[in-house]
Amino acid sequence: MDTVFLAHVSVFALSALACFAAVPRAMDVGHPETREGLVGLLLTVAVWSSGYVGYLVAPGESLKLAFYIVGFVFALLAVGAWLYFCAAYTGRSPRHAPYRWLVVGVFAAISLLKVTNPLHELYFTTAWVTEPFPHLAIRHELLYWAVLGLSYAIIAVGFFMLIEQFYYAGADSRPLVALISITAIPTVATVFGGELSWLLPLMYEPPGVSLFAVGTLFVYLRRFEAIRFAAESNDATIFLDKSRRIRDYNRAARLLFPSLHGAIGEPLDAVLPRLAVGSDADGVIAVEGVTLDEDDASIQTQEPTRSPRFFHISRNEFTTGGVTFGELLTIDDVTDRERYRIQLEERTEQLEALNRVVRHDIRNDMAVIHGWSETLRDHVDKEGQDALDRVLRKSTHVIELTETARDFVDSLTGDAVLEAKPTDLGDVLTTEIQAARDSFPNATFRVPADPPRDTVLANEMLASVFRNLLNNAVQHNDTDAPEVTVTCEETDDRIRVRVADNGPGVPDAEKDEIFGKGEKGLDSAGSGIGLYLVSVLTRQFGGDVWVEDNEPRGAVFVVELLRAEGNAADDQPAESVESTGSAAPPDR
Repeated sequence: MDTVFLAHVSVFALSALACFAAVPRAMDVGHPETREGLVGLLLTVAVWSSGYVGYLVAPGESLKLAFYIVGFVFALLAVGAWLYFCAAYTGRSPRHAPYRWLVVGVFAAISLLKVTNPLHELYFTTAWVTEPFPHLAIRHELLYWAVLGLSYAIIAVGFFMLIEQFYYAGADSRPLVALISITAIPTVATVFGGELSWLLPLMYEPPGVSLFAVGTLFVYLRRFEAIRFAAESNDATIFLDKSRRIRDYNRAARLLFPSLHGAIGEPLDAVLPRLAVGSDADGVIAVEGVTLDEDDASIQTQEPTRSPRFFHISRNEFTTGGVTFGELLTIDDVTDRERYRIQLEERTEQLEALNRVVRHDIRNDMAVIHGWSETLRDHVDKEGQDALDRVLRKSTHVIELTETARDFVDSLTGDAVLEAKPTDLGDVLTTEIQAARDSFPNATFRVPADPPRDTVLANEMLASVFRNLLNNAVQHNDTDAPEVTVTCEETDDRIRVRVADNGPGVPDAEKDEIFGKGEKGLDSAGSGIGLYLVSVLTRQFGGDVWVEDNEPRGAVFVVELLRAEGNAADDQPAESVESTGSAAPPDR
């Protein structure tokens, strides 16, 4: 039997067998779209090669022609599968590619032309020849060469995608580059096959694809998977085998950890012990002696610094047939986040220290001043009474400020972020209104004749909300006789408490700023920390607060709170009664 004939049959038969055998291995590829593209490539090339084998060995012209057309059509489908695989492997989802249906339509039209070639012979004609062995010769027409050129252009795009991926991954991709280069070599035989007496004018790409498949899936699968993972992000990546020995790493990892240089095959815990400990489970580790170039986000090593950098270590395992053969460590720089967290912890400690000073030292000293001042009432003349009253009012005000500051610090440090629970709104309002009367005897307070009997979702800090609003209504009042009116409005799921005053009011431009919205705490353009605290607390309760205009003058601060379950709404605002000075609160 002719050796040239045997060589052709053997090459295509072995290519088909290799591609079919590689399909189960390709099914273990983790990335879904890459797996689909690779399996599709292997199957189309396997059928392509099988069609050529049938063309060579089948008896009769009709059967040979049918096998050839099958291989011819699947050769075109293999080009599409190759592009799908390359796009998926390099992170370009083919399912979301623009004009994908137009591409599918073009492939379908070309395939139809190939299948119907016996009718129009635009692709090829046939004739029996005896050289280099007796066979049905294929003579290609112009359309064949045009489509072949288009196919090679598409294949070249896929090659470019892969080479770009290998370059930017930074890992050692030389074996895979070599395999891809082998895939391209048979192109020479395809182009010049008709010029050589010992080659048939066929497409010889299947052997190259089969070598690529066997080499990638059976020899370099770990590296193949690792490069895809590494190129998906700009983070440093290190590839380990199942014994946790270093098998590869990308450029970012090499620049970040210089000790990786020349460490291929070494145990991770011997090269980077700190990293090995941190990678036992996903978490954040601190590493000294490295920093990042913040300008271009590229990783650079510099002189060791006193401040460590922080990295989050995540793991991705590689498995084949249910057996783990390696893992990829992805090292994400989270230094800014961790430093910010540490700063917050330090600020919290400082606020807690300030809170202790406010709670005890300042408040206790002011209580002593207030107490001793009270003892002077019987020891000052009539002219000194006014000065003494001012001292008492100011000392009382300072004590109230310490309480507000205490509540404010609690709300920031988390001590006051308690779980919202049913809270008796009427009790809180009654207590705080009475306290306001005691503190401001010259002010008039109009309060609900029948305080709300319902409960709202809040906690112990609700008292601070109304204390600050009532104090604010008097302290920022510009009249000689401050008047404050408290009313309640009830709906099915909410209760609104309105605190209205006859003061100067709040300009529209300041209605948001007065709560410190968009500002930074104590630097806010609002009226100190009291109203800011009101805003913080009401939102912690799931409610809201805003300010409206009062008529004929003044402001109305509206606190909206969620009703606790089981309340009955009257849907009517409560009537108000007027009281001044230290009048008793309304009976409940």
